[in-house]
Amino acid sequence: MRNILFTALILTGFSACMETVKPLSESEKTLAKIDSLEAVLFTDSEAKADVRQGMALVRAYAKYYQNSAKDSLAIDMLFKAGEVSMGIGQGNLAVKYFETITMDHSAFSKAPEAMFLCGFCSETLLADTAKAKHYYENFIETYPNHKLAEDAQFSIQNMGMSDEDLINLFQGKNSEATPS
Repeated sequence: MRNILFTALILTGFSACMETVKPLSESEKTLAKIDSLEAVLFTDSEAKADVRQGMALVRAYAKYYQNSAKDSLAIDMLFKAGEVSMGIGQGNLAVKYFETITMDHSAFSKAPEAMFLCGFCSETLLADTAKAKHYYENFIETYPNHKLAEDAQFSIQNMGMSDEDLINLFQGKNSEATPS
């Protein structure tokens, strides 16, 4: 009896080992690559962004979006592609990703932020104030009660001002606000 039980256990273990392992899907492979690239890129928050690694991560995010457009995670990956593009100074790429979200996925929870970031990237990374103003105005019109609407209005009003001019503006407002 003992031998039969032992043989049955060995045969069960052997058959389990013989089962074929299902290969990873393209989406699963891309997610694994994203995890490893994020681990490398985001380990030191104070280190200067590695543009080469950042571009590899952006391409992985974009690939996941292309392969899994119906997946709810895909749109979030597209937003992350925009954020990383912005972080490594790739303004045109960031605007492209954020604009895709605002145009094709307006129901996405981060669509308002994506529209605002189109303006921010146009203003700060691309120095295209006309395009930035257009994005900010669209943002204010589309999301007038959003928490970033005041920031968009402030950006429009102060576009083109130097850092020194902005500092002087704030110091002037602070001195007016404090009672003498």
